[in-house]
Amino acid sequence: MYTIHKLKPDRNFYGLLLPFGVLVVAALMGILFQLRGAYLFFSAVFMLYAVFTVLTFIRTKNPGFIVVACFQVSVGLMTLTATAIFSSKAYLPIPVFFAACTLFFLIWTIMLQFNKKIKWRGREILELAAAPVEEVGNGYTNRPLPVGKTELSPQQIQEFARFALRNLIAVPYVGKDKVALVPVRMGTEAPYILGLKSDYTNLTWVAFNFDGNVTVNISHLDYLSYRDALSFGRLCESLGSLFIDFIEMYQRGEGERIIDRMDALGISIYS
Repeated sequence: MYTIHKLKPDRNFYGLLLPFGVLVVAALMGILFQLRGAYLFFSAVFMLYAVFTVLTFIRTKNPGFIVVACFQVSVGLMTLTATAIFSSKAYLPIPVFFAACTLFFLIWTIMLQFNKKIKWRGREILELAAAPVEEVGNGYTNRPLPVGKTELSPQQIQEFARFALRNLIAVPYVGKDKVALVPVRMGTEAPYILGLKSDYTNLTWVAFNFDGNVTVNISHLDYLSYRDALSFGRLCESLGSLFIDFIEMYQRGEGERIIDRMDALGISIYS
């Protein structure tokens, strides 16, 4: 749909630090405790990954994370049972079984990643919001802006919030009189899953009050992610209109078209 991306290129490589660190520690374990030690360490790491993935499923209700968790558990059990080979080859069929499970769930996980079923969509949201904005403004404004009104019921807003979370479009914060939707970029989801982001006010969000008012805030960090100093007011209006369009599409039973609009941007599965 849109071929000109207005966000700066994603050069955040922090996501590679954790797997690199795991490999370094595994190598040290292998040196200190031989290959068995490295296998046991890998098993523990993948089991911990699986716990986080299960928490992600519980939080989002996205079924793709069940597949990912099964892959991680399979790797953990494969490496754990493989350590028995060092003492007796009689256990060989067990790690082979888990290796087959690992391969099966690995292929399934790759398919989910390729189809962006387990991708957080914050970058797509920011791109779609900026797409119609051509005006350049005076820079960032540190306050939320009202962008319009809707006639949506609290039930309709909450139903869409569950859809947005399940499809990794935004994390909802439900209050007594409104729902705020916070787009989350790929690689930044951990604090939301672990409940460490209890205050969303300094983040980018779109709030739907139950009285019909729609308010938008764009964080300073997200604003600086754009190549140009776009008009802050127009950017907020566009982000608010985008989510209003999304809710209306969802109410018409066209939720799949929301996903299609984000997929059409062609943003990397890792970004």
